[in-house]
Amino acid sequence: MKRFFKDKKKLILLSVFLVVLLAGCSNYIDKETGRVAVDKIISLSTTWKASFDEGWFTGIFVWPVAQLINLIGDKTDAGIAIIVVTFLINIVIAAFSIKSQVATQRMQMIQPELNKIQKKYEGKTDERSKMMMAQEMQALYSKYQINPFSSILVMLVQLPVILAVYQAVMRAEAVINGSFMGIDLTQTPLTGMKAGQISYFVIFALMVVMQFLSMKFPMWLAEWKKKKSGKKIKAYANEQPAGGMAGSMNMMTYVSVGMIAFISLSWPLGMSFYWLVSSVARIIQNIVINTFFIKD
Repeated sequence: MKRFFKDKKKLILLSVFLVVLLAGCSNYIDKETGRVAVDKIISLSTTWKASFDEGWFTGIFVWPVAQLINLIGDKTDAGIAIIVVTFLINIVIAAFSIKSQVATQRMQMIQPELNKIQKKYEGKTDERSKMMMAQEMQALYSKYQINPFSSILVMLVQLPVILAVYQAVMRAEAVINGSFMGIDLTQTPLTGMKAGQISYFVIFALMVVMQFLSMKFPMWLAEWKKKKSGKKIKAYANEQPAGGMAGSMNMMTYVSVGMIAFISLSWPLGMSFYWLVSSVARIIQNIVINTFFIKD
């Protein structure tokens, strides 16, 4: 029962985070037109001072990213600008948090061993058993050089950058007035699909699929590496009790993808395109980390 409430708490925190994060971008949408309000558009002529006067977050984080999109979009098109900037941002984030991301990947790999320890002490609520379980888990973390709180560092590094990129894509003039392969990125997927424009459905569907794959990929990769290493895992080590970590992670994955898909339907297509590109970037990043930074 206690584990159930812990998992519920994780889902609630995730939901609150997504609502705050995604709703932050909606504040720049004109309710009458469904597009970004004219006075919120960031163009090449928009000064840093003007953006900073709007708010320190806009000046320090959003304005530089939006201007980079505008500069690249001015020479190519909005779609290519989003692709380039998204990959650059992911490279920067990876450079500053590579150790934490490696630790997070290793957590996926040792999950069967953690399950084994938890199964060993299942139903034991006395202080001695709790202490012994904590000691065994800590020994496992030390063996694989894992800091169980490292994922928090990754989140702290990523959150302001992610929010900045979202707002930059929403507000950059190159995206608002541009296109990708002739597709208007300012129109919403819902509007495009109602008009029978197949390209909007394709981009939106690909975005949803890639979001799901990017969230599940680390777990699949960890399982594949475990099998490849030839290590035999006993049945009880793979058991995932109802309400366990795996169930919680699966639930959070479905909730995350569902909320992103629902909100993206009424957002400009440029945001769906960004979600699509960022998902691909995360998958590539996971492959690189597992190939070059995590040894079997």
